[in-house]
Parts: sequence; structure tokens; C-alpha cells
Amino acid sequence: MTESTTPLPTVVIGAGPIGLAAAAQLIERGLDPLVLESGPAAGTAVREWAHVRLFSAWAELIDPAAEKLLSPTGWARPDGRTYPTGGDWVERYLEPLADALGDKVRYGTTVTGVARAGRDRIVDSGRADQPFTVHVSTADGREERVLARAVVDASGTWSSPGPLGGDGLPALGERRA
Repeated sequence: MTESTTPLPTVVIGAGPIGLAAAAQLIERGLDPLVLESGPAAGTAVREWAHVRLFSAWAELIDPAAEKLLSPTGWARPDGRTYPTGGDWVERYLEPLADALGDKVRYGTTVTGVARAGRDRIVDSGRADQPFTVHVSTADGREERVLARAVVDASGTWSSPGPLGGDGLPALGERRA
């Protein structure tokens, strides 16, 4: 990786439950996260099914590193035996966690590409020594590049589900169905 006086962040794509927990885990390990969320708020996809009750109880939904970040804010841990709706999950956990992360979360920022800085598909030499360059577009139409030490894709599959086929391609008959 390129030497710098300022350590590069680890970019986390998505401010849903996995992305926010990943950011908390990075902080616990002394790393600087930068969460990029295309939607206007934490848990954007979860908000689309806010009325649905989860199959998991609160005890299974709260990341330990996230809880450590939330505790000093006065956050009250929900009863671990109860089952929240998606809306409860957002309101009582995801929003407070994103608020605790503060400016480490950027909303309205869509990742449009990830590559190694200074390398293309042909130039392979020294690829592992270069930082990632994350191409983004913002809600107001600007394009930016963010340098990162690593990238965690927690963008989820709600708006772009993966194919059913075991080889990463649609299963036979999937397109027709």
C-alpha cells in the first residue's frame, strides 16, 4: 500500500445492519471506517419492509462491538427475548448506531466502481501494493474518488438479488420465471 501520513479508511458499502456492524468492528480493531450509503438514511432497505416482524430476537441482532459504541450514548438495549419489526430494528438500533458513527457515515453516496489505484485490468504488477480507489456519485450528481485501504461490500441484495445458480449465473429457467 502507498505510504501516507494519514491512514486510509476502510470503505464499507452500505449502512444497513451488516455495514454498520462492520464499521463498529473496524473501530474496535483501531481501524477507520467510512460507510457509504446510497440511500438517505441508515437501514434504507430495511425501511421498505418495516412492518414485517423479524424471525430473530433482539439478542441475535445486536453486534457486540456496536453495543460498545452505543452504550456511552445512553442507548437502552432492547429486551433480548422479544422480536422486533424491521421498523423497530431501524429506530431502536440502526439509526442510533449510525448516529454514534457520526461523520463516518455518508448518505446519498452511490459506489459506481472499485479498482486498485493506478492499475487497470491489464496492469497487474504491484497491484497488491496499491490502495483501492472507490468511485462514487453523490445525490447532487458530483463524482468523487475515495482512496481506501480495503473495501467491505455490505450493499445487500434487497434491490439487486443475486442469481440462484451455484456458479454465480442464473439457474436454468430462472430468467423465464
